[in-house]
Amino acid sequence: MAVRSAAKLDDNGLETNDADIAVGNRIRHLRKARGRSLKEVALRAGLSVGFLSQIERGLSSVSIRVLARLADSLDAAIGDIFPGPDIVETAGPPFVARVADRRHMDFPAKGMSKELLTPFELSPRIDIYIMTLAPGGSSGDQPFTHQGEEAGVVLEGGIELVVDGRKAILGKGDSFRFSSTLPHEYRNAGSGEAKAFWINFRD
Repeated sequence: MAVRSAAKLDDNGLETNDADIAVGNRIRHLRKARGRSLKEVALRAGLSVGFLSQIERGLSSVSIRVLARLADSLDAAIGDIFPGPDIVETAGPPFVARVADRRHMDFPAKGMSKELLTPFELSPRIDIYIMTLAPGGSSGDQPFTHQGEEAGVVLEGGIELVVDGRKAILGKGDSFRFSSTLPHEYRNAGSGEAKAFWINFRD
């Protein structure tokens, strides 16, 4: 799993991080592109204006639960918030995603990383990830919801998936599908690294 970059200080002496700054820049870009104020997006996401401002400035790390709420408040897919260029020039046709052009997002505090395989802004939106969970890694302490549907298959290790209060332990080769509007959470179910091929679908 990718290692989080070293922290640095901003002009006010507050600690920042390259990954947090990149995510914050993406959120600010999407918010301004949609002509929405900090207050409007914060209200829709159920966050304080101050906290959203800190996220946009890279002063606060965003959890997967908050990321999902922000994506919904911006009428965007979670993949839209992954750091990276909006338009990638490749040597191939526009329906091809090159390995070098993939977007990555790390959640070091949760022991999780995601690699976006399909950076295509098409409708309906289908985002496909390789998700890696370190031993003890999880989506967070609380279930979360967002728009769309999810499906996938476990590639390595084991994953505990809880959807609407129902728990399942999935091993290599096991697959799943559920509505993202149901409260859900997941965690590494074993002592080794776990990987899953994860799909988010959104109209």
